[in-house]
Amino acid sequence: MSNTPASKIYLRPHHEAGRKQATRTYIIYFITGNPGLIEYYRTFLTHLYGLLTRDSASNRDVEFQVYGRSLSGFEMKSHEINTMKWHKIPPYGLQDQIRHAEDELTDLVEDVSDDGHRDVRVIVMGHSVGSYIALEIIRRLRAHGLVGEDYATRIVGGVALFPTVMEIVRSESGQKAAPFLKNPNFAFFASVLANLLTLLIPISLLATLIKSVMGFPDDAAHTTASFIKSPHGVQQALHMARDEMFQIDTDFWDDEIWGAAKPTEHKHERAHLRFLFAKKDHWVADDTRDKLIQSRGRQAAQGVQEVDGFGENWKPIMDIDEREGFPHGFCLRHGVPVAEKAAQYVRDIVSRDTGVFEKKKEDEQGWTW
Repeated sequence: MSNTPASKIYLRPHHEAGRKQATRTYIIYFITGNPGLIEYYRTFLTHLYGLLTRDSASNRDVEFQVYGRSLSGFEMKSHEINTMKWHKIPPYGLQDQIRHAEDELTDLVEDVSDDGHRDVRVIVMGHSVGSYIALEIIRRLRAHGLVGEDYATRIVGGVALFPTVMEIVRSESGQKAAPFLKNPNFAFFASVLANLLTLLIPISLLATLIKSVMGFPDDAAHTTASFIKSPHGVQQALHMARDEMFQIDTDFWDDEIWGAAKPTEHKHERAHLRFLFAKKDHWVADDTRDKLIQSRGRQAAQGVQEVDGFGENWKPIMDIDEREGFPHGFCLRHGVPVAEKAAQYVRDIVSRDTGVFEKKKEDEQGWTW
């Protein structure tokens, strides 16, 4: 495998000349974890797109697009880094990543609308720190809308996969990493050392070593080798990790994110949120997860149909994977089954958003429209 990993994955239908455009287009806007290489998620995103496209095949009024890009500074080639737009060079901090992801999303919605799509809606989906970025994008865009600045980017849902949205330093890995990351020079010197150690090793050989030592699949080993050899990758990952340790702490989001029984003052309804936690996650402490579910969420009741206006069904559903044993880094080996879970979340969000599709139970593991 010698191809350079892509910095962007964009999956969408091919429109034939004369074919009627869908009435509504849903963009699944995916935000990676750290290290932020979109290529790690190719299997996951491809399977997710396939499931959604299959489900909507009989309904030409709805179209799905899946879009994801590497976080800024993780691009494989220097010329791919949009330094002119961001007005600075890597490494980028967590707040930079949030601004860049928000800008990219609003530009994408504008492009899709300009391409003839009439009703464009967004479901943001994040993994790990990408979940934190996703919630922040929802908060910022709703804040813009409340003051009349932006109603065009309509986010109807959010999916958080193995989310690190608070108290990351209390996690098992956070406690191990924090002492090193407290040193502001650690990212720079670690990247210099990584460059020196791998300077004369070609990517193909480095990928073989990674596969042998870490047991990664071929595609993940090649992506990791390319990441280590990339212009800014190692420094970018550690620089951003430092921000994560000290910025991802308390829950500061309000009812516009978490929901409330009272109606919103915003033009659009609040985004419907779904969370998936691992049973054991070295980046999320058990008590942090349980505290978030208790204070902000609710757990799904299988087979029970909810009625709007009753109970607390406005709260985000937060699932814990009790059966499959999905790891935090699911994208390495568990992309397909997690995509099937994520597709169900998307179906639920679309159903709640439009009422176009009726859900029916297919079997104990899944649902279909």
